[in-house]
Amino acid sequence: MLKAVRTMLIVLLNIVFYGLVVFGGVQLCRVGYSFACEAVGDTSKDLPPGQTKAFTISEDDGEFEVAKRLSNQDLVGNPAAFYVHMQLMKREGTDMQKGIYTLNSSMTYEEIIRVIYGL
Repeated sequence: MLKAVRTMLIVLLNIVFYGLVVFGGVQLCRVGYSFACEAVGDTSKDLPPGQTKAFTISEDDGEFEVAKRLSNQDLVGNPAAFYVHMQLMKREGTDMQKGIYTLNSSMTYEEIIRVIYGL
């Protein structure tokens, strides 16, 4: 009797463990897919007409810092996805152009990158 209970408990724990592994794997894939779609897709923070805001880039601003500030000003949704999109789009030898830009939250990541890189 004790041996049967022990065996059933082991089987039950294995089912729970592998169920959690599968569930975690599915969730990880879901998050990864969502991030990839946002990083390489035609993504914008808001639907048109959006909000128009002034955004300043100074000479010593780094790319990820700009991505975080764009997110803080509600111009992009995910700063990490925007940064990845920026890295995929920028051409070798190009830098962000310092200045004050008028950006809209309905602009796609690609449109914003074209503006701040002068592409």
